Order: sequence, then structure tokens, then C-alpha cells
Amino acid sequence: MSTHDDEGARDRGDEHTGLLDHGNGEARKILSYPAMRAVPIAFLVSLGIHMTATSIVWAFAYLSCEDANNCKPEESRTYAGSVAAATTLANTAGLLSLGYMKQCLQWNVRLGLALCIFCRALGVLGILCGVLFQSFPCALIGQILCGLASDNLLHYILNSIYVHSESPATTSRLMGTSLACYMIGMAVGPLAAGCVPFVHWTFVLAIGIFMITITYVFIAIPSIQKIEEPAHVPSAGAATFLSPLRFFRDYPTAILFGMSLFLYNTVQGYLVNLIFIFTSVQLHYTPKDNGTLLSIIAITAAGYLMSVSFILPKIAREKQIPLWLDLGAATISILGQAGAAMLLTQSHQVYLAASLTAIGLATPSFIRSLVVTKLESAKSQAVAGLAAMETAGGLLSPIVLGQWQAADPGVSAFYGVAGILIGSLGCLTMGAWASTRTWT
Repeated sequence: MSTHDDEGARDRGDEHTGLLDHGNGEARKILSYPAMRAVPIAFLVSLGIHMTATSIVWAFAYLSCEDANNCKPEESRTYAGSVAAATTLANTAGLLSLGYMKQCLQWNVRLGLALCIFCRALGVLGILCGVLFQSFPCALIGQILCGLASDNLLHYILNSIYVHSESPATTSRLMGTSLACYMIGMAVGPLAAGCVPFVHWTFVLAIGIFMITITYVFIAIPSIQKIEEPAHVPSAGAATFLSPLRFFRDYPTAILFGMSLFLYNTVQGYLVNLIFIFTSVQLHYTPKDNGTLLSIIAITAAGYLMSVSFILPKIAREKQIPLWLDLGAATISILGQAGAAMLLTQSHQVYLAASLTAIGLATPSFIRSLVVTKLESAKSQAVAGLAAMETAGGLLSPIVLGQWQAADPGVSAFYGVAGILIGSLGCLTMGAWASTRTWT
């Protein structure tokens, strides 16, 4: 490895200024103040998303099976295939929109965030209409709209705000707190949905939560008027779509971290659906049962993330998360999720496996924190580039795992999950080693 990663990219630092960083000092000052006020958005959006998480899976079962709670073998294949196809199209929409969302954020942060949440609300409405009118195309359009406001895209937008805080320590802590709030919403959402007497009502409540969140965005997040864009940034076409990947051209070593996130999200992008379909078809779980399972996953993940982000640094008497702790936590997270995949092949250990699965949910936060802290001069580019790799992994996820499960509704897909996660860990380890030699 040469030192081109550090020196060449630094030479281009003035040319490739970060997202939301093309304006004057006043724009930067405006952005630093509302960084903490953006954190509750993660909870509110997560609450709406996960209130309908099991309901959406149930909706496709309702449209594919004569009895949504007891699909026949042939119906199970149709069910798994329809979920995989819908998720693939949704993830494709999310990937294609990433470059354009970056440009939208350069123009107006508040509008971009509100637009993302509004797309999610429209998507939920579309799926509800698909159930009410028994229309698969309507539900499919709704799922695609949800893809335009995926959790990866939400984290990308929020992280684009957090990286403009006053120090790397604050950025790292904001990212960790935001993801923890997201996990809390992920835990509360299914529990709240379980208290609703009819599944259809969860969609209505979620839409209401999204509307409340949009109102909060317009109240709490200042409007940033159009900031001058660099002359080299095109306004449309393939170059716009690929613009987040410029980060890996400037910092070649970072592709190892990107590949780690890509492989990780190839699993994570469909793992929850994989589990829900398995428990629904093989164990005859209801949406309420799957909601309880999702809450266990989220509560465990939030506890693990908060421990690593806040408790351990205090014990070590560090003001911020040490880099070795980010790397160690990411490693444990990936290994925990790989172990969970093996346990999920045994029906009597589903809840234990769900708890271990939860540990892996925090992996992207640790990897992003590691890269952003090391590359302070290119943190906005890093957030965009890593988000692109995550989204690409999410696109591949249903194609690989969804079709695998459609062909074999049993446990074989979980062995593939474990293998992919080991590959992700290998890329992370090599990236950490290579970065110590080039990012000095």
C-alpha cells in the first residue's frame, strides 16, 4: 500500500469538500447547533418503521396465501419469493436515490430529511391499500416507496448532520446515541403494534407518527438555503448516482471497510425477513409473536450499543470511544451474528439466536465511527461512500438470501449467512491493518 490514500486525497481536500460543507462558516455554524436535535428523529422514524415491520411481512403472506398464518408448501415458496422481489425493488430504489439525495442535502437539509420520511409514509399507505383492495401491485409500489426511505438512507442523512459537530468525539457519540435511539424505537414499535387489535391499524398509526416526525423536522431543523456546489459535481446522470463512491478513489484502503459493510449488509438487509419467514412458515408464528422477537432483538442491540458507546469509555476513563474499542466491538458484533445464524437452524433456540442477532445490528455504527475518526478531513465523503456500500449490500441481500429461502424454506440459508459474515470480518480485519500503515 502506498501513502496515496492520505497525501493524494489531502491535496484534493479543497476540491472535494464534504457534504453540506461547501458554504461559508455561517452554514457550518448553523449545522453544528441542531446536531443533537436531530437525534430524536431516529427514534420517531424507527418507531413508525418497526410498528409495521411484521405487518408488512404479514401483508405479503395475506396476498400470497389462502391463510396468512398457515401457508401451504407451494404458497410458502410464492410468499418467500414475493417478499424477496419486493425487497429487491425497494433496495434498488434506495440505491439509485442515494446520489440524488446527496445533492438534495447539499441544497436543503431539512427538505431532504422531510422528503425521505414522507416517502416512507406514502409507502406504508400503499401497502395498506394493497391489503384493503387485495392488490399485489399496489403493495409492491408501496414497498418501493419505502425503499426510497430505507433505514440506511435515514442513517446517512442523520450522519451527514452529525459529522459537522465540533469534534470527532462528539460525532462518534452522536452516531452511537442516534443508533441507540433507533434501536429503542425498534423495540417499542412491535410492542406497540401488539397492543393494537387489528393489524391494519398499525399502518394508520405509523403514518401518523411519520407526519408528526415531519412536523418536528420543520420545527427543530433549520432550513439551509442552497449552498454553492463544486464545479466538478454533475447535476444528473450516472455520475450523480456514482458520486458517493469517489471516496474510495481518494482513499483506496477504505474499500476494505466498504466491502466489510457491503458483505455485512448483504446479510443484514434481509436477515429479519429471513427470520420472520422461517418462524412464520416453520414455527407458525403470528405477527404478534414475530413482533416480540423483534423487540428482543432491538432491546438487546440498544443495551449493547449503549454499553460500548458510553459505559466502557467511562470505565476506561476515555472521553471518546477508543479506536481499538470500535474495532473490537465490530468484531464481536459480526461474530455474534454469525453464531446466531447457526443457532437459528434449531427451532428451540430461536430466542437465544435473536438476542445474538441483536449484537450484530450495531456493526455499521462501529465501522463508520472507526473510519470517520481516522479520516477527519474527509468525514462527509466517508459517510456517503460507506452508505453507498451498505445500500448496495442491501440490494444484493434479497437476491441472494431471499431466492435461497424461496428455493429451500428450511435452514440452509442460515449457513450461507454465517459464511458471508465471516467474509465481512476478514475485510474488516484487513482494512484495520492496512489503515494503520497508510492513514498516518
